[in-house]
Amino acid sequence: MTNQATTYRMTTLGCRTNHAEQREMEAVLEARGLRSVHGSEPAALEVVHTCSVTARAAAKSRQAIRRAARRHDTARPKVIVTGCFVGTDEATATQLAGEQGPGTAIGHASSDGLTMIERFASEVDHWLGETPPPDRSERPTREPLTLPIIELPTRPAHHARAEIRIQDGCDAHCTFCIIPTLRPTLRSKTIPDVVTEARRLVELGHREIVLSGIFIGAYGHPTALRRRQVPATSPTLPDLLDAVAQVDGLERLRISSMEPMDVTDELLDAMVANAEVVVPHLHLPLQSGSDRVLHRMNRQYTVAAYLDMIDRLNESLLTDGLPAAITTDIICGFPGETDEDFQDTVAIARRVGYLHMHVFPFSPRSGTAAARWRDRFVAPGVIRDRVQALIELETDPDEGLAVRYRRQLVGRQVRTIIEQPDHDRPGRWLGRCDHYEQLSVAGELQRGQMVTVQVDRLDGSDTLATITEQTRSLPLLARRTPALEIDP
Repeated sequence: MTNQATTYRMTTLGCRTNHAEQREMEAVLEARGLRSVHGSEPAALEVVHTCSVTARAAAKSRQAIRRAARRHDTARPKVIVTGCFVGTDEATATQLAGEQGPGTAIGHASSDGLTMIERFASEVDHWLGETPPPDRSERPTREPLTLPIIELPTRPAHHARAEIRIQDGCDAHCTFCIIPTLRPTLRSKTIPDVVTEARRLVELGHREIVLSGIFIGAYGHPTALRRRQVPATSPTLPDLLDAVAQVDGLERLRISSMEPMDVTDELLDAMVANAEVVVPHLHLPLQSGSDRVLHRMNRQYTVAAYLDMIDRLNESLLTDGLPAAITTDIICGFPGETDEDFQDTVAIARRVGYLHMHVFPFSPRSGTAAARWRDRFVAPGVIRDRVQALIELETDPDEGLAVRYRRQLVGRQVRTIIEQPDHDRPGRWLGRCDHYEQLSVAGELQRGQMVTVQVDRLDGSDTLATITEQTRSLPLLARRTPALEIDP
């Protein structure tokens, strides 16, 4: 198969970091002449990038591997399974990948010091017949904590937004989370590499970049544990923000989910200094509004510290009386959570005024400390009631948290990137404004346009706006539909 262009299909499950890793693996494949296929078109290579953060995600990963291995009745594709599921059950991942033909499993953890993407590239080269089998004893010549770029992307933009993985790994060991077992080594991309990648993405047609990672606040650090961190001698996240914001043609820069105590005064200063590009929105997981529960979760903050951070954030990012948009994650029914603990969470949610809350029922993940505390498990019916109460707190059509925030947008002019037609409202387009709210915009528009709109009114769960200024146009190719499932 040496030097022979062939086809591949990519199936990705999980978080936005997995999404960014998908793009990195696609860049590896396309640099070697492979072409992406979708639908029923046969593929010579099936890549399944897996998730294992919950038992349900692991089950979905197993199903996706089986589908990939059995997709074709005649020619059996090569199957490469990558990602977190390999870290939790490499034997099963390997067995499923090779069930019908040749298969390989590649996880994040390794003894050779190479990253998953490096080992993926090596495996693809071997499959194409261009190299001997990968030498797993190889040691990288770069700095051990560096997250390298293997190939730059080449595919023209199909949508306005693109993720850049700036950091990988976590060693914080929250008691409900399996990730430190799956991605134990912390690595960061250098600022020049991130800027190079951002420039390439903008050249390809992307106008919004999301900086993503497993523990973004540990960028430039070898540990996510603040008690062990020393003053950074390498560039920090604010330094990175300053550099990427200067990329010509970049319209919008967003930071993905980050830990609350990583919102430092220096980071807020960098966001304010680059406000023409950096959006006033942050996703800051709360998980619980009870100090007792946060302690059992092994979170690195208290409720008082979280609220102090929110106050500093709102003071810094307030724009003409409009506070920053804050979204969050909350776990309901963590082992030992009482009604009083839950009411503390409700009170904090009201105090912060989240635009959106990702509410999760506690799900014990095998291999974590919390999964062993069965004597403290909360009754499933109680968990369901608490989840529903938080959902109603956000979505109540009259006084829900989301409506309260959205009302503050009415009458304002905001920047919006147009993303797709509004199929529920013919003649309108959907786009997301800087404050992360999705708007339904009237006008003759196209995907990728950056426009200034006036927010007219709320109509149920929709926020309606009218175009006032068309600032830039970004022609995008017809939107493809990749096999991608993204969790918040």
